[in-house]
Amino acid sequence: MQQQVTTARRHAAAERAKYETVWKMPEYRVKSHSLKLYTDHPDLFPAGFATALDIGCGLGRLFAHLNETGVDCWAVDIADNCLEPAIAARWGHKFMLSPLWDMDWTDAPALQGAPKMFDLGVCTDVMEHIPPDMVGDVLARIAACCRVVMFKIANFPSRSLGHDLHLTMQGPDWWAMRLAEAGGTVERLNIPADRPDYYFKWTNGAP
Repeated sequence: MQQQVTTARRHAAAERAKYETVWKMPEYRVKSHSLKLYTDHPDLFPAGFATALDIGCGLGRLFAHLNETGVDCWAVDIADNCLEPAIAARWGHKFMLSPLWDMDWTDAPALQGAPKMFDLGVCTDVMEHIPPDMVGDVLARIAACCRVVMFKIANFPSRSLGHDLHLTMQGPDWWAMRLAEAGGTVERLNIPADRPDYYFKWTNGAP
């Protein structure tokens, strides 16, 4: 158990430093994959969701958009400088700074009013960044707080800072198996992509 805690802390320190550096780079402060998925394919999202979690929120544009359109949306990311300044100023009180393998929405005293279970989770271009030995922990944490999750997962190299940011590159069958192990049902979504990106809708099997 102590070894697992030590490994998680080591990952957290290294990954947080890496992505704090990444979010200082202008080229990473352009796109919002989560907002694009939501606006391009609204029919694939569950109807009538009232609460949402932007998982690995990056700039926070989906996080802000959902709040501004009446959804009670919260966000989590490992880097404290990821949010756009205006979004941080307006919605930062609904942001959790945490590695995804440690996030716990059932016990977040600093986040008064946060749901313990979200109707929707959105996790785009995040899972490929997770260290391979932490993938199961991340999915278990997501399963503990979300009823339905929309995933977009890339399977190609992304080299910055002199090394690859995509630590877990696997095909769709591998990811579908990992998602199934988290419980619930997995549906692969047929969304055309010009790169090896995989889309899944995961529905929690918990009562």
